[in-house]
Order: sequence, then structure tokens, then C-alpha cells
Amino acid sequence: MRSLLLFDGLGGAGDSLVPALRALLGRPENASFRHAVCRAVDAALEYLGPDAPASGLPLEKWLDGLDPPPLDSTAAGVCLHVHQLCGLQPTGRGDDGAVGALGHSLGLQAAIVAGLGAVRPDEFLRLAAASVRLVAISLVRAHQVGPPADDVPTGPMAAITGLTRDELARRVEGTGVVVGLVNAPTAHVLSGPADALAALRDDPAFDGNGVRWSFLPNTVPFHTPALAPVVERVRADLDAVGPWPAPDRLALPIYAGDAPRDLRAADDLVDEYLHQVFTRPIDWPAAVDHAVADSRTTRVLDHGPGAGARRFARECLGARVRFDPVRRPGPPDRRPRPAR
Repeated sequence: MRSLLLFDGLGGAGDSLVPALRALLGRPENASFRHAVCRAVDAALEYLGPDAPASGLPLEKWLDGLDPPPLDSTAAGVCLHVHQLCGLQPTGRGDDGAVGALGHSLGLQAAIVAGLGAVRPDEFLRLAAASVRLVAISLVRAHQVGPPADDVPTGPMAAITGLTRDELARRVEGTGVVVGLVNAPTAHVLSGPADALAALRDDPAFDGNGVRWSFLPNTVPFHTPALAPVVERVRADLDAVGPWPAPDRLALPIYAGDAPRDLRAADDLVDEYLHQVFTRPIDWPAAVDHAVADSRTTRVLDHGPGAGARRFARECLGARVRFDPVRRPGPPDRRPRPAR
């Protein structure tokens, strides 16, 4: 079966992320992976020094049972990425029929790791550690350069349904807010300064007529030109990230989210991750349609962990392909066997 690997972004993340990671990384077979990614997070924070989040990112303590505070976009993004990477570990169980990979927003980085096709456990753990360092450092930098919330009790991103892309673009023109994600024909996400978004929410133009508005828990305005400084700041951090493979190392087509294209033809995979997650708008319908047509896939294999990418892909594709969740092995069955 020809499988397109799908990775969700932060839109599907929530309070369940840390409990899900505890269950996943508590399994004995994931002990080496857990050690590698926890050390990678520690190394990123040590490198950032005074720039690290004031509350830290005690991933290992959270895994051991410490209750985390509400996750900001740095913590949620790192947890999301670790969850997705855990499901990509080489197991030696054979081929899943992958013919390409696609990630929604931050999920792009997991898609890139999948496309690099590391087959030796030691090679994969080195790649995963570097990827976690990249994600952690870039998300901290995004918090540093993003527009301040100015004590507005909302966030810098909001989901809007019920308007077309052109209608929404006209209504936000000149406000400092942009259409950061086109998820489906009438489902979009706005990104920008929290105060500007709060003012738009009170605009009568957004009331009634089937329009729905909900602020997202993100603490960074992803997919906005306001985050352009993140790219150069992270480029200066790359010695702390470690070596990263070139696009010609991709063993699978990795499909961009900003336009219908294959990242095997890109110049630099780190630049693609930085621009597609932080500065460029995402056109999910175009990306999904191109990925399915180009890869000639017969099913989408959903790595989650949230349902957002899958839900919007279904809305865009209809019944053209089959959707299956990734099946992760559970803990051993310790129930007593009946006497014979």
C-alpha cells in the first residue's frame, strides 16, 4: 500500500500531550530514545543560558510525574516533536509503504526526519537529538522576537471559519494581522499582535452570518512576517544544533506546506523548516492535493498526535484516499492466562 505520512502541528496539541508522552516514553523499548531527547532538551537550554525560558523546560521531570504548568508554544512544540519522533524510530519490522511525507506547520520537521530515512538506531538517535535541539532553540527565539501580548487576555493566533480566503484577507488588510494558515476553503487561522487580533474580534464585520472565531492557545504568532528575525537568529545558533543533512539526503519526497513542491529540490532543509513554520503562510489544501497526486498514494498514515492535520486533509480530499492512524505497540499484556 502506498502511504503518505502525515504529521500534525500545534493546532491539535493540548493538555493530553504530556500524559501521552509519559505513556509512550515509559515503555522499556523507548528508554534509549527518552534519554537522548531529554539530554537534547537540556543541552538546548544550557546553550541558551539567560535566554532560556524562565520556567525552564523540565521534560524529564514531567515524564517522571511532575505536573507541568499550562504549556506555552515552546514547551508544547518540543513535546509534540518528541512524540512524533518516537514513532519514527527504526524498528526493523519492515516497510510501511511510505512514498512521501507531509507535515502541518511544526509537523514539517518530523516529516523531514522521516524523509531522511535513518535505519540504524544510533544514527536515528543522533538525528532526533539534533532535531529536538533545533525545534527547542527556534521556538525560544520566536518567543523573543514575537510581538508582545500587551496584557491582552487573548493570544496571537485565532481560528476563523465561515469566510473564504479572499473575504478574510480583505477584512484584515491594514490591521497588522495576516492569514497565516489556510486549512480548508472556509477554515483559516489569523496570526498577528494579540491586541490587533482582540480589536478585530470586536469588529461587527466578524459577527453572524455563520462566522465562528476562537482564539488558539499558541503563544507565538506562527506564519507571520513579524517572525522573520527568527531565521537569522537561529542560523547563528546552528553550531549548538549540530550538523544537519542536505536535501539530497532525503530518501522520500517531503512536501512543502506553503506551495505545491518537493523539498528534495530545496537549497537547505533548516531554512525550509524555519521559513515554513515561522514566516510563510501555509496553504494546506494546495499542499495536500499536490502531495496526494504527486505520490499517487492510496492511504494517508496519520502520525498525529492531534487530529487537526487529518481533519483538514479529509475536508480537502473527500473520499479520494483512505486514512489510517499509526499503530504503536502497547505495553505487554500481563493479564493472567486462563488455566487449560
